[in-house]
Amino acid sequence: MKNLKKVLLAFAMLFVVVLSTACSSKDATSTKTFVLDKNGLKTTVVYTYIEKEDKVIKQVTTNEGLYANLNRSKEDIQKILDSIAEKYQGIDGIKQSIDYQEDKFVETIEVDYENLDYEKSKVVMGTNFQDPKKVKISLKKSEETLIKAGYQEQK
Repeated sequence: MKNLKKVLLAFAMLFVVVLSTACSSKDATSTKTFVLDKNGLKTTVVYTYIEKEDKVIKQVTTNEGLYANLNRSKEDIQKILDSIAEKYQGIDGIKQSIDYQEDKFVETIEVDYENLDYEKSKVVMGTNFQDPKKVKISLKKSEETLIKAGYQEQK
């Protein structure tokens, strides 16, 4: 009977180890948020990244602006933003939307670097942007760039 208990205990411990190893992922992700409030525009950037690899896999940027603080009419701002928004449409890996409210607008741009159509995205990402399938987007480097630009980490 004692041997049976020892064998069962050993199997139970082995099962716990196997289960906990299977459930823990090497690709455990975290998020970091940065905020900049400047000239009537509040920008929030949220990075989702793989900690062990220092690799950004997703970025969500939210721009929120009060019309009164931007010294333009709601209609003028809507025309400007709609023309910019057209460039984001039809690019795999990018979702862009604008919510025009009574006193402000909220623009959201989500970039999924894992599924991004790099060739099409160059139009909106800029000429210095490199293919995330070939070059890792480092959270540490991204963070440094944002801090230099005046962003504050939101904890």
